[in-house]
Amino acid sequence: MNHVINNRGLRTALRAVTLSTLTAFCFGLPAIQANAETGTAKSVVENKGGNQRINSSGKLRMLSQRIPAAACVATYSGNSETAIQALGASSAEFGKILNALTEGDPEMGISGAEHKRRTLAKLDEIKALWEPFNAAIDDILAGKNTEASMKYLSENNMALLDAAKALVTEETAEYANPYEMTAENALLIDFAGRQRMLTQKIAKESCGVETGNPSLGSVDDMKSTISMFEMTLGALRDGMPAAGVQAPPTEEIHDSLVASTEHWAGTKSLLESVTGKGSIGTEKQDQLFDLLTQALKEMNTITGLYTEYSKSDN
Repeated sequence: MNHVINNRGLRTALRAVTLSTLTAFCFGLPAIQANAETGTAKSVVENKGGNQRINSSGKLRMLSQRIPAAACVATYSGNSETAIQALGASSAEFGKILNALTEGDPEMGISGAEHKRRTLAKLDEIKALWEPFNAAIDDILAGKNTEASMKYLSENNMALLDAAKALVTEETAEYANPYEMTAENALLIDFAGRQRMLTQKIAKESCGVETGNPSLGSVDDMKSTISMFEMTLGALRDGMPAAGVQAPPTEEIHDSLVASTEHWAGTKSLLESVTGKGSIGTEKQDQLFDLLTQALKEMNTITGLYTEYSKSDN
């Protein structure tokens, strides 16, 4: 499936992110060069696992949407084991990643605690939002205060997403440097990682439409998110030099993106049922959650491939 990417909105968005990242990269360069003269900068930066930090902060962005999506499907259908398991696993993963980005976790490829004041401030903002969010998740899993807890997740998930986005931007600016990785590779990790989030934002919005919960999403929200996912998928698969997005750097990444595009066609047909009818019923909503979980797994694999490539390309 060979999509021609000619959407000005996507180009504008990608250029904006590219410019902001490259600006941060350039502004940070003199300090890095000055430290390099002492012979210490390279070893310090290389040991921080910047590519894994960008990848992991991107997972927080995704989890902020997967959690309300899973909670909505679980409370709506009442018998979706996939959604219930996803809710518990996502909550645990969010807490683990947040701790790793703060204190470091060698098993996750993140060495040493974070020391940069601006990054720590972003992490503290997420922690403040996460505490009541996590409490609501625990209540839903325990089968108590379900309505109030679902309401809280519905009304506050976008604030958590915005905080996670800000952290990704900060991590990307911090670690896109001559010693850690190129700015182009940092952007590819960011964009591929954002695709993970978009699959779960679509799942959340679909359940919002199904249950009549506008705080989770509307038909217009769904159409916009689907469009962004598809356009970015095409840009990653085919490259978009005008926006600073290079074509897949390896055959494995290219083939994975092509396969993901092909698999997306089946998911898209079910999504069109939601945007067209507004309701597809419990069984199909469970099926859609499973399909979007598979799309998430595919994009997670692709993000990992970009992360690994960024190490070998440096």
